Amino acid sequence: MFYLLPDFEIPEWPLEIIINIWFNSKASDIDNIIKPFLDILSKKYGFNDNRIYKMYLEKEIVAKWSEYIEFSIRKYKKDLHNLK
Repeated sequence: MFYLLPDFEIPEWPLEIIINIWFNSKASDIDNIIKPFLDILSKKYGFNDNRIYKMYLEKEIVAKWSEYIEFSIRKYKKDLHNLK
C-alpha cells in the first residue's frame, strides 16, 4: 500500500484529514483501519500524526474486490492559539 500512495505535499501544522473507506462488509469496523492507515501516511509523507487536529471518517459498503480508501490532508484552519 505504501508504494501505491500518490506524491503529495503535506501542508504546515496543524492538519485535518478526510478519509473515505469503502468496505465490502457491513461488519467491518471503521476504527480498526484508522491507526495503521495514519501510520502509513506518516511514514510515506514524513509527518507526525500528532499534527492531526481534526478527522472526518466515512464508511461505504461496496461489492467484493471494490474496496478502496480515499483521503485528503489539508491545513486545519481553527486558531489553536486561542484555545482554552
